[in-house]
Amino acid sequence: MQNNTAAIMEFRIEEYKSKEQTEEFWDRLHEYEVEYYKFHDPNDPPPNKEALIQRHMADHTHSYNKFFAALTSEHKIIGNAWFWAPAETSPEYEQNKYICWVGLYVLHGYWRQGIGTDLLKTLTKEAQTYGRTTIQTGTNHDTGRAFLNKYGATFTIAGAESRLEMEDVDWNLMHSWIDEGKKGNEAVTFESFIECPEEILEEFCEMFTEAVNMAPQGESEFRTNIDGKLRREYEKQNREEGWIHQTLISRERDGRISGMTEFYYDPREGYKLRQELTGVRPEFRGRGLGKWLKAYNIIHIRDTYPEVKRIITGNAIVNAPMLSINKRMGYKEYKSGEGYKFKIEDLVKKLGLNQ
Repeated sequence: MQNNTAAIMEFRIEEYKSKEQTEEFWDRLHEYEVEYYKFHDPNDPPPNKEALIQRHMADHTHSYNKFFAALTSEHKIIGNAWFWAPAETSPEYEQNKYICWVGLYVLHGYWRQGIGTDLLKTLTKEAQTYGRTTIQTGTNHDTGRAFLNKYGATFTIAGAESRLEMEDVDWNLMHSWIDEGKKGNEAVTFESFIECPEEILEEFCEMFTEAVNMAPQGESEFRTNIDGKLRREYEKQNREEGWIHQTLISRERDGRISGMTEFYYDPREGYKLRQELTGVRPEFRGRGLGKWLKAYNIIHIRDTYPEVKRIITGNAIVNAPMLSINKRMGYKEYKSGEGYKFKIEDLVKKLGLNQ
């Protein structure tokens, strides 16, 4: 059996500020991303370099965003990590001011050399700098699970990434869901937008916040709180990063928003599209709105973005209603994943940072 583990080597951890990097750095980061995807998603096309750069360059006014790289003496990037936390100006700060989110990955040829541990130490120190006492993260790989368990992470929720191949969609079924949705909902209308109209901004943000927080959260402690200011910030970020973020809403006879669904699409990665939140307010459930929204949305995707071959989504495994709809649409589970969290005081001890 071939041993893919490189010899023990010297490495260093450096923060990188996106707006200060050279073309050479982006070449090296893109090489890292390509190697990452070859290992984890070998049948997917490689990531787009232009998109990678653009997503790093966007401004984040209401959050703290940090990036770190593990580099060899030859400047090869062999590990990467990110840190995110709501800033004091964010409407999400007050409820989540003790929480940060982190992620890290080390290329498979360099596992078990202390690189992941040093990246985690770096992220833990950042959490301390910003006064956070809880770290939230996740993984979809056995090595990640072992790493998190080693340092005492607590499981929060189980989920899965599912994929829908457009060639497998039963379009007759989708049209039947639309027909069923219209029955008994004659007064319901649909509207779609990329930038939320000002006249419904406050109501939409309230509905979106409610829908996110009503989805299964497990033991995750972070709670969403989107207001008009943050929505406009996200719209600006999406433009800067090259995303088409389209939202479809249903409105009742009296104008109230009853349901929504949304997707993210980057034409530079034309074969795939990311389906995100779908939600119906509790008082409007039981009328087929969720299926109607999903069916209408996927037909719109087919007709508007014919280059899309695959739709990717993620759900908690306890979200039975949405999983049922997705299964009937043709989604198949691609890989499982879990959420985890650390208490900083425990992690500091595990990592020996209090010595």
